[in-house]
Amino acid sequence: MKLTYEEAVLELEKILIELESEDCTLKESIEKFKRGVMLFNHCKDLITKAEGEIKILLEDEDDMKEETFSMEV
Repeated sequence: MKLTYEEAVLELEKILIELESEDCTLKESIEKFKRGVMLFNHCKDLITKAEGEIKILLEDEDDMKEETFSMEV
């Protein structure tokens, strides 16, 4: 999946609105749900990768300084 985090979140929000509208058939709802799960996992993977990159950037010559982040998804 080549979406940015922001693009994936926007699509997830759109799917939620569509699912809440109750205008979808059962089949459409299931397909939207599947897409939503894929998007969620993609966002989670991007966040995990970003956390790893941040830890690398915080690396000192002799030791690793690990900071705890609080990120809203």
